[in-house]
Amino acid sequence: MGEVVNFPQSGSAKTTLSTVDEKLSRDDIARLEAIRDNVEALLDMVAGVRRDPEAVAYAAARFGIMRMFHLHGRAAAMGFANRCIETAEIATDLSRS
Repeated sequence: MGEVVNFPQSGSAKTTLSTVDEKLSRDDIARLEAIRDNVEALLDMVAGVRRDPEAVAYAAARFGIMRMFHLHGRAAAMGFANRCIETAEIATDLSRS
């Protein structure tokens, strides 16, 4: 679906996730992009088979946010969700131009 894009963090505090992002090698990024692309393809397939993309989106979001919370805490999970929404908004704006 695209490349790993890191946006600067607003404010002075960085989340745990942004600290991890700074230490990723090119191989790590390639591995994570492949996982992301494969999971997105699988979710697209399930959404098509079930004919309910909204239910699949909610289930995937719930799984992801809950897992992120358990792995990294509330601030990091919320920050990640916000960055995803910001990225979607930017992509929408760019597609309109």
